[in-house]
Amino acid sequence: MAIRHVGQARELQVRSDDGTPLHVEVRGPEDGPTVVLAHCWATSLASWGPVVRALDPSLRVVLYDQRGHGRTPLPITRAGYGPEKLAEDLCAVLESTVPEGSRAVVAGHSMGGMTIMAAGAHQAFQDRAAAVLLTNTGCAQLPERSTAVPLPGPLGALGAHVFLKAPLPLGPRNALTTTVLKSMVMGRKADPRMVRLCMRMVHACDPVCRGSWGRVMSTLDLEESTRRIAAPTVVMVGTEDKLTPPWHAHHIASLVEDCREVLEIPDAGHMGPLEYPGILADRLDRLAAEHLEGLAKAA
Repeated sequence: MAIRHVGQARELQVRSDDGTPLHVEVRGPEDGPTVVLAHCWATSLASWGPVVRALDPSLRVVLYDQRGHGRTPLPITRAGYGPEKLAEDLCAVLESTVPEGSRAVVAGHSMGGMTIMAAGAHQAFQDRAAAVLLTNTGCAQLPERSTAVPLPGPLGALGAHVFLKAPLPLGPRNALTTTVLKSMVMGRKADPRMVRLCMRMVHACDPVCRGSWGRVMSTLDLEESTRRIAAPTVVMVGTEDKLTPPWHAHHIASLVEDCREVLEIPDAGHMGPLEYPGILADRLDRLAAEHLEGLAKAA
């Protein structure tokens, strides 16, 4: 496993079970307590940037691009998509970056949270996850609970199905498309700089990748594997999250074995790492201080 140093990041390539080469970056001191971050649908590991900058500098932070996103290539066949593939990818990253015998705080946003919940029954995850943070995510009933498409009842759910699965370009990145997408994925008070970053990543995502993973999420049911998560867990959601409304956070909390907190963030939408990075960093710092060796207890 070759490691390349680029600025403050150390880049490496990790092979998943099916041979998919995952792009991984490691930041912070090599001997620091480890936090592993899994990003959301249609973005890249860069979406965690505001959180990483706010974390305790003594933490060792591992980020990776989900398959088909960022610098990780698209699956070659439809068999390369599915919650089990996400789980295998996360476990490969954990096994490659978290030394045997030690553990990490594992956090996931949206599809990254679904990745963690899909991995709940995997031994590699159970052995290496000391604590879990799930933000803006759900494990079942995603189109049915979504309010992103403002249509009544079944029509709204149908619209969410179409939005998730459509392998179509989103059109040019302009004021109109930005306004429409922002209304669906971010809160009204979102920082304009973070809105621009979000739009840049979403428009850069390959439409086939976006539609294929959307198809997976449209029928997702991870309740059983979510019940297998025994690590202390914090669940977070924005009160204006339309893709995974607060119902999902409380449902997940009812499934995991040891939910420590469900935190609803006022006025925030679906893009937690871009909308409330300081709160996420604070909770990650606390989880690391409480459950990992080598970091002082948070006040």
